[in-house]
Amino acid sequence: MMKLTVLLMTVALLQVHAAGYSQTVTISRSNAPLDMIFKEIRKQTGYTFLYTDEQMLQERKVSLQLKDASLKEALEACFRGQPFSYSISDKIVIVKRKPATDNMAAPPEQEVRGKITNEKGEPLPGVTIQVKGTAKGVVTNEKGEYVITVPDNRAVLVISSLGYNKTELPVNGQKELSVALQPSASNINELVVVGYGEQKKGTLTNAISSITAKDFQDAPVNRLDQVLQGRATGVQVTNSAGSPGGSVRIRIRGSNSINGGNDPLYVVDGFVGAEFFSINPDDIASIQVLKDAAATAIYGSRGANGVILITTKKGGKGGLKLNFTTRQSVSTVIKKLDLLNAADFAETANAHAAAVGTPPKFTDAQIADFRAKGGTDWQNEIFRSAPAQEYLLSLSGGTEKSGYFISGNYLNQDGVINNSFYKRYTLRSNINASLSNRVSAFLNITGSYSTAQNADIPADGPSSPLAQALTWAPTTPVRKADGTFTVSDPVGSQFYNPVALTVDRIALRDRMLANMIGGFKFDVLPGLTFNLQYGANYLQYEDKSFGGKITNNNVSSAGIRSNKELVLQNTNTLNYRKVFNNVHSLDVTAVAEYQQSTYNYSSSGATNLTYENFQWYNLALATAGTPGSGYSRWALFSLVGRVNYAYNDKYLLSAALRRDGSSKFQGNNKYSYFPSVSAGWVVSNEPFMQAVRGISNLKLRGSWGLTGNQAISPYSTFSSYSNIPASFNNSTHVVGLVMGNIGNPGLKWETTEQKDVGLDIGLLKGRIAVTVDYFIKDTRDLLLQENLPMYLGGNSITRNVGAVQNKGWEFAVEGEVINRGAVHWNTGFNLSFVKNKVVSLGEGKARIFDPNNRKIGGGMSPQSEFVVMPGQPLGAIWGLTYLGTWKPGDSKAAAYGAKAGDARYLDLNDDGAIDANDYHVIGTGIPTTSIGWNNTVTYKRFTLNLLFQGLFGFDRLNYNRAAAMYYGGDAREATLAEIKDRYIPGVNETSDIPAFSTTNRNFTQSSRFLEKGNFLRLKNVSLAYDIPKSALKNTLGVKVFVSATNLLTLTDYSGIDPESSSSAGDIRQGIDFGTYPNAKTITGGITLSF
Repeated sequence: MMKLTVLLMTVALLQVHAAGYSQTVTISRSNAPLDMIFKEIRKQTGYTFLYTDEQMLQERKVSLQLKDASLKEALEACFRGQPFSYSISDKIVIVKRKPATDNMAAPPEQEVRGKITNEKGEPLPGVTIQVKGTAKGVVTNEKGEYVITVPDNRAVLVISSLGYNKTELPVNGQKELSVALQPSASNINELVVVGYGEQKKGTLTNAISSITAKDFQDAPVNRLDQVLQGRATGVQVTNSAGSPGGSVRIRIRGSNSINGGNDPLYVVDGFVGAEFFSINPDDIASIQVLKDAAATAIYGSRGANGVILITTKKGGKGGLKLNFTTRQSVSTVIKKLDLLNAADFAETANAHAAAVGTPPKFTDAQIADFRAKGGTDWQNEIFRSAPAQEYLLSLSGGTEKSGYFISGNYLNQDGVINNSFYKRYTLRSNINASLSNRVSAFLNITGSYSTAQNADIPADGPSSPLAQALTWAPTTPVRKADGTFTVSDPVGSQFYNPVALTVDRIALRDRMLANMIGGFKFDVLPGLTFNLQYGANYLQYEDKSFGGKITNNNVSSAGIRSNKELVLQNTNTLNYRKVFNNVHSLDVTAVAEYQQSTYNYSSSGATNLTYENFQWYNLALATAGTPGSGYSRWALFSLVGRVNYAYNDKYLLSAALRRDGSSKFQGNNKYSYFPSVSAGWVVSNEPFMQAVRGISNLKLRGSWGLTGNQAISPYSTFSSYSNIPASFNNSTHVVGLVMGNIGNPGLKWETTEQKDVGLDIGLLKGRIAVTVDYFIKDTRDLLLQENLPMYLGGNSITRNVGAVQNKGWEFAVEGEVINRGAVHWNTGFNLSFVKNKVVSLGEGKARIFDPNNRKIGGGMSPQSEFVVMPGQPLGAIWGLTYLGTWKPGDSKAAAYGAKAGDARYLDLNDDGAIDANDYHVIGTGIPTTSIGWNNTVTYKRFTLNLLFQGLFGFDRLNYNRAAAMYYGGDAREATLAEIKDRYIPGVNETSDIPAFSTTNRNFTQSSRFLEKGNFLRLKNVSLAYDIPKSALKNTLGVKVFVSATNLLTLTDYSGIDPESSSSAGDIRQGIDFGTYPNAKTITGGITLSF
């Protein structure tokens, strides 16, 4: 700008009025921008125009019909009626603003009126009509009509509205101008489901991620987590177990709690607390992920971990539509580890024996025989190619007053580890009807039954088929000569036969669910509606377990536990919406809601089964165990109020307050208030933005609010009793009562305070949408379980202590990259950063170790593997720092009782000993960064979908590698092929794999086995081809497709799968020890549409 000013001043000092012109100009243009005319004159005459972009904001479009006109005549025609004048110097035409004159008569204003409609001809209220280059503007009324005065007949009207393309209309002397606006490529005008209502996406002031059915329609998804993974910003989905029906970890903006639970709240068609496993993705119409407090505070005490709103499909006007889809697939394990073959294993075992002074394990003849015939590949013995089949059927239709959607789904999926599978049956019926002009009703019913066998491997090595497959010697056969299982490994693992574990250990869960929600909507007055809803959810599940003698220390056992829960809900919603004076939009919502849950269970077990084949079906013919039973009940009553206000769709304000009363707490702590407030400024609707052509939407927003967490036992505030057998005469036992958990009547809600600022940008008429968010979540009054001192009984008690913080950034870009002819390419990219940190653990506490006494590593872990301490993320990994091997000539080795080739660890306190005092935080198992990139490319009737997904910023303690390398009591010999690269004196003295030695100390709980778990996956690639009904005589439409899941994984992690984890819970993430890995799946199928 400074250079332009200097140039203008210089040219002004030298300017000379031209006396005449010899050039001629020929132009034929109608309603053209002034700068376009300037460019045309420059081409024909060589004269350059000097002006600024700010000047052109005041231009008036011109229409010229000139033939062989002089330059002067052309310039006079261009500047006639413009707020500019000009001068010429050295073939430069300098454009200047006309000076204001007091005696200049203002041109007479004229009135223009008209009507604005959408593409369907329906009137659009609230549309902005502005005179270009001025601040003058009006908005349309309820009928889409407007009246505005313009300075003259050369004025241009700029017409804009959220969700529609901006349009410019030259007045050209017309007194009536009407236009139908076309929807923009963006979706800011669509209605988005929010808590207890709907809002236009363009007027939202909170952070919400949306997924529609078209985003995953060509992907072979059969669970909700597969829909969310990689497609929703700020949502971190981790398949902790790759088994069909296995556990999954879903977190929205990090983890807030240690004991209170971190799973999001699921709301399906208005039913709060829906079951995650029972949702058939083919029934989903849309998903909204509520992330900031302004969106989640309306769910109060259950909104701290985020809320996932799911809306299922409905029937619409028209005849019967029938869709049938079948998918057939086969899955294989992502990869296998490189293990020693039988001959190499035998040679290595002998080398180890020679180094430590024990007899060799194998003879030369045995080794030669293994070399010739091979041995047992335990990975091949437990892994398999797993088939799956799925069938989906849906019917929908309706009339002007009613609609229906009915669907059924059957899924039968085998796992890649022997004898694991998942089966599911679901049915859904959604019916909606208009009973009168003012009353409508709906009723949604769904049922689900599923069976999962051996889906979740226990979090320890001895019971994991995979962990044992990696440690059993390849020289040991699966079965003995008589066909029975080999019970023990003579040289390798101390635990159970891996193949026997797949068939002789069974964990089965049967789940049956029935859910119903229905209600009535009354249009009381214009703008005022009342919704009355009732819902019920019945869940029954049975956990059955069996262990045969071979895998249970020669004692067979079985057990069964039956669980039942009934949840009832009543929701009453009053809503008022009205637009005042065409610019003031008001949306007021009031809710009264009641929900109660009743749960009971009973359990029994037995050992020494008479007939193992009966498993848990004949416990009477065995030694009975201790039966169990229990009952619990809780209730929640809530009052909610929310007000949304918008001025001319530019200035947005929202405030909400929820009051929850929970039976889980006592006294004054029973009730709590959860307020939120948010505001937004749609900058793109301001007059000064109308001339900015590249930006179609620009919105700034911010929010603040409080949410809660009450995910604790209904009776944590009460003390409980336990029974204990005691003997007073050394001959008989008497069962007595002792104090169990200590009640804490002062317990209160965990409270999360969240602040969020966001920016929404639409570019190129909505073809590109960018969203950026920064948030800070502070959770206080953490619900922690502590053990009291022994002088107080040593019992546990739940208290409110400590604080956790999550903060981070979220970025999302959605765009229509190509839309030309037969080629369309839509893309969506999201990136999330979350930093989790423990702020405090209460007064006087420096750290808390994992309260689970059973260490995942078992005997390999001298201490708890996880610690919670201020300044560190939840679930920090606790261990030693590995420094490689001691090298020749290092005199310090002897001070630690070591020699060259032995393992070397960091002596944290420099006391000359490696012990418990040298343990510290060495890593974290919770990812800090997640990305997703979804692409859909269509060419004629072909559709290609590519989904990439990745997690970064986390560590894995690879206990699979440790168990197969560390030469401990659980696994006596190494099985990994990398052991051949160990330190060998005089041969390989640079290796950091310790040598075979009697002085070596192997600590598996160390950074030696800690690896980065970062990975990027091609999560899904699918190709579909549509055969239209017209090609088949309008009888049916056909779509054939093929897809691949987890086809490619880019990672430096040496284990099988960087994503799976051996244990649930946010403070126990990051250990891989026999974890069920994710699978690579190829799917083919066909969809028929009638």
